[in-house]
Amino acid sequence: MVNICSIKSCRNIGKDGIHMHKFPSNEQTAMKWTNIIKKIQPSYMPLKSSMICSAHFKTSDYNLNYKKIKLNDNAVPSIFLTTSRKSLMKIFEDLPKNCDSLKYNLSNSDDTKVNETISNTSEYSEASTSLKYNLSNSDDTKVNETISNTSEYSEASTSLKYNLSNSDTSSVLGVADNLLTSSLVTRIKRKTFVGDFNENDLDTPRKRKKYWNTSQRTFNEYKRRIKSLENRNQYLRNKIKNVEQLISHLQKTNKISDECYSMLKDSLPDIQKEIILKQLNMTTQRSVTPELRSFALTLNFYSSSAYNYVRKKFNKCLPHPSTLRKWYTVVDGSPGITKESLVAIELKNDEMKSRGKNLICAMMLDEMCIKEDIHFNGKKNQGFIDFGMGMMEDCDNLPLAREALVIMLVALNSNWKIPIAYFLTNGLLGQEKANIVNLCLEAVHQTGAKVKTLTFDGASSNIMMATKLGANLNISNCQPYFKHPITKENIHIFYDACHMLKLCRNTLGDWKVFFDKNGDAIKWQFFKSLVELQNEKDLHLATKIRNRHINYHKEKMKVKLAAQVFSSSVADAIDYSKNIGLKEFSNSESTTFFCRMINNIFDFLNTRNFLGQTEYKKPIKLDKETFVDEFISTAIEYLKSLQTKVWNKKENKLNHIPIIESKRKTGFLGLIICLTSMSNFFKENIKTKEIDFLLTYKTSQDHLEMFFSLIRTRGGFNNNPTASQFEAAYKRLIVHTELSQIATNSGTNCASQDSTSILHVSSTNKANNICNNDDIFSFAEIENDSELFNKFDNLYNDKYINDVIEYIAGVVTKKVTKVIKCSVCISALMMDIQQNASLINIKSRGALTKPNKNIAEICKIAEFTFRSFQHKIDIQKNIIEFLTIKSISSIQITNYFNCLNEHIKTQDPLNHHTSQIIRLALNFI
Repeated sequence: MVNICSIKSCRNIGKDGIHMHKFPSNEQTAMKWTNIIKKIQPSYMPLKSSMICSAHFKTSDYNLNYKKIKLNDNAVPSIFLTTSRKSLMKIFEDLPKNCDSLKYNLSNSDDTKVNETISNTSEYSEASTSLKYNLSNSDDTKVNETISNTSEYSEASTSLKYNLSNSDTSSVLGVADNLLTSSLVTRIKRKTFVGDFNENDLDTPRKRKKYWNTSQRTFNEYKRRIKSLENRNQYLRNKIKNVEQLISHLQKTNKISDECYSMLKDSLPDIQKEIILKQLNMTTQRSVTPELRSFALTLNFYSSSAYNYVRKKFNKCLPHPSTLRKWYTVVDGSPGITKESLVAIELKNDEMKSRGKNLICAMMLDEMCIKEDIHFNGKKNQGFIDFGMGMMEDCDNLPLAREALVIMLVALNSNWKIPIAYFLTNGLLGQEKANIVNLCLEAVHQTGAKVKTLTFDGASSNIMMATKLGANLNISNCQPYFKHPITKENIHIFYDACHMLKLCRNTLGDWKVFFDKNGDAIKWQFFKSLVELQNEKDLHLATKIRNRHINYHKEKMKVKLAAQVFSSSVADAIDYSKNIGLKEFSNSESTTFFCRMINNIFDFLNTRNFLGQTEYKKPIKLDKETFVDEFISTAIEYLKSLQTKVWNKKENKLNHIPIIESKRKTGFLGLIICLTSMSNFFKENIKTKEIDFLLTYKTSQDHLEMFFSLIRTRGGFNNNPTASQFEAAYKRLIVHTELSQIATNSGTNCASQDSTSILHVSSTNKANNICNNDDIFSFAEIENDSELFNKFDNLYNDKYINDVIEYIAGVVTKKVTKVIKCSVCISALMMDIQQNASLINIKSRGALTKPNKNIAEICKIAEFTFRSFQHKIDIQKNIIEFLTIKSISSIQITNYFNCLNEHIKTQDPLNHHTSQIIRLALNFI
């Protein structure tokens, strides 16, 4: 460890005859040292490791009897000189009154008087203290030795040392006179760089040598830097002699993916690679060749970081990214960003601005499969991957496109939607999709519209895309938003609610059982048992669940099948089956609660009617803040609490783990992210009144799915169109029809393709409405009376069937009441209401009608008739009319609506109101 003198103005080190002394162990002596040093250094505080060099002690302070150099016990530091950065002029600067006396005494040959004169001076610096001591010493040699032992002093002190060592006192007078008459600045700046020197700094050999050393040091540093840069450039030139080596270098440094490497390598012929390399090495600005344009667009599409790296290394010869965004836009509907779409959005934004509002939009993306096929359209080959960059048309070794990635914009505070770009791809990575999203966001920003949400499905590449954009979709630290590349505003991420619903259905259907936070089982078997019960009874409990809902594996993509399984009507049907005592539905409470919760979450994320009356189907507005916060927090907590059993190999048993931590977590995690994003969107946009309300259906991917359906219909419902067919349909639907009308201000909605209808020509024969009476009455003898009455008795004794018939009778009663105009008959229908309708009581939320008892009996007869003759349905013509006549023949009219007996006496006996009500009821069943 190097020991340094702790005196601020000294900083000597222990070498070259300089000895270092620690503070004495005696506290009193150490305090004396400290007090003396504080006189010239007030803030000084000694440490355990502090040392004082021998330059601050007199020769008499040393005990010379020892072999080693040792201080006396009472020795204290007494010699202090200023730092070399200060001129001795500072010593006398504050002594104007005593300068003459000092000058006079210096001229006197009596050294004792000099000492007395300096002693009478009230103020003097550290250097004057040392000067006082040395002048008072009669031995001039010692003066020279003392000053010589000091390591740092100014140029003036050097001159003083030389003159004091001379026996001629008059020379001392000259030095002092020069110091007193100097008007230079007291602090001299250290000369570190060449620019610190001027002409006055080169008047002595020592100064010139210092200037020489500084200039040589600066020159050598610049020379070293230049050599380093030359070596780097030479290394780069030796390593990258052609474009192939450049591409290989980018791949090895992980700046581009393997797919991008293959794409760049195969898309450029050898001649064009040489042209690109020559233009990259050009130092002057010239026009961008088509070859370099294609290379720049392709590289930037796959990796913006790789593009910036190449642009920096080659002296920014590549175009700026803002220039690339202009190149991406096209005017002919080919792959890339559609310029016509941006023009239409800009017009809509101007329209909103005229009303004092901002245009708020949602962005969504999805892929549509296309057929791998090459087609020559007379100008170029179609079918290869294409990002709207003008790739080489003569290249036949590019990958074939198998997907079309479409970006769509949906207005959140207006009523239109429009695709803004599409790209023909062969599968994209997350980083590449993130680049596309940023390009589209920047393009839309130029129109003035604000994008607030981004919707996609749960594909792994989409999740990676969100991560690359800056979002965090992990449940432990969920941050479902990222910053806009220009405005830095939050863009909230939504998983497509329809896809998440299907994934939840698939998970329960495959695993068969979940568990809630209480450990109660949520079983798929209850849904299966409900379907089996309905099939057995041939009557449904006002549900839409059928066998195809249970055997969904061949129809996994149909959203309505998943939505109809997790519906409130199915939950009501399971509760009803449990209430009537069916054993297969015991302990189904947790399943029905799960069913209702998923139904409410999906309704909340799928609101589309501004006038919706159901609580979960109403639009999200500011006055619903309490409901929104409570429902979202409750739903998220419930979804997080769902568990499943996983086999633990170490413990050799089944353990409960949350579903959101399992391998099938995407559906449930997606719903949580949607709810979280909805809460954040509400706080940032609705509470700030940037948007008045939100219909959550606008954040759904259904808009893209319907657009894909229109694309397919253009080819005769071709589920797998080729790239050329896709491009033609895209132009037909967007560019050449709808958008051209918008551009001419014809008032056509820019999303009018949603209302595109398909004309159908019916090929069915005209139905024969003539009723064959012979057929109606010809097979009454098929079943004997005893069998009919036995079936009728069984029908009456089955509570399940009776409750379902009463539910149907309530609907029939409501329809008959709306049709008839006789007030007496309406009053009769309102009498004798069936009060103990258990199924209606469970399913009713205030809108269901309880049936009239007479209507309920008529419905039972109609059900009995249908069951008796259902084997004739396939062979009997006019089956509805046939069943109506058969039911009327089984009804004894005098037993029904006895309250109308007086009312019908004045009417036609063959067509009175009672018979008309019965016929109406049978027709409505």
